[in-house]
Amino acid sequence: MSEGSAMDVLGLETLLQDIAPPFQQDFLSALVKEGFEITRGIPNLQLPQEIEDSIGWLADARFGDTWVRLHRVLAHAAVDGTLVDLSFGAGGS
Repeated sequence: MSEGSAMDVLGLETLLQDIAPPFQQDFLSALVKEGFEITRGIPNLQLPQEIEDSIGWLADARFGDTWVRLHRVLAHAAVDGTLVDLSFGAGGS
């Protein structure tokens, strides 16, 4: 990355606010099950496509439209080159 360039980051809290509460816990649990670490205060940047590839099995669960919305957010982030920060309170936008 060149000096002065900004990195787009999608914060975990921002990502979760668009997810129905019953799905939030299952989403977080699936991330941990697939080897992702959820941190507090320390940035934990991940590629959105890796997240989706790892937890894509949630699409087969009972979440329907909620999964479709999450898929779209992650796909859009991947196309834009945005990273997902899997931490709470790390200042991601």
